[in-house]
Amino acid sequence: MIRKLTAFLAVLALAAGLITQSLAAARTLNDRYSAKVLGNRNLDAFTRSADASYGGGFAAYIASLRAALPERATVLIPPAAASSGPQNDLNLMQYLLFPRTIVTCGPDCSAAIAAPGTYVLVQGDFPPAAALSGAKHLVDCAGAACFYAPGP
Repeated sequence: MIRKLTAFLAVLALAAGLITQSLAAARTLNDRYSAKVLGNRNLDAFTRSADASYGGGFAAYIASLRAALPERATVLIPPAAASSGPQNDLNLMQYLLFPRTIVTCGPDCSAAIAAPGTYVLVQGDFPPAAALSGAKHLVDCAGAACFYAPGP
């Protein structure tokens, strides 16, 4: 009789623990759902992807670039060695800034920076001041996006 009672109490304790953990998990998932999914439902797919992958700051950066850069632009991103940030990932930036053409700075970076019609993203000490020509001008960096644009 005592063994049955002990077994029953053990099963009851385990069931209570399972119910408690399930309710806590449901509350946590509901909070995340409310904050992320419902909060981001009005964003475009590119900004939503940036937010889900790298957070709101990166999403704001991508949204400001998408608003400022023409859709037919060629955009030069810093080489991967410039920083470890996602903005140096060629494939990611090609997806997030589609339909713009994204190129990364290769061995002849100065020529790529000076190319007419190319926009150059600013990242840390990139682009080097020596590589910039008078054909590029710095777009206001007050927002999240900062880049050099072609033209006077």
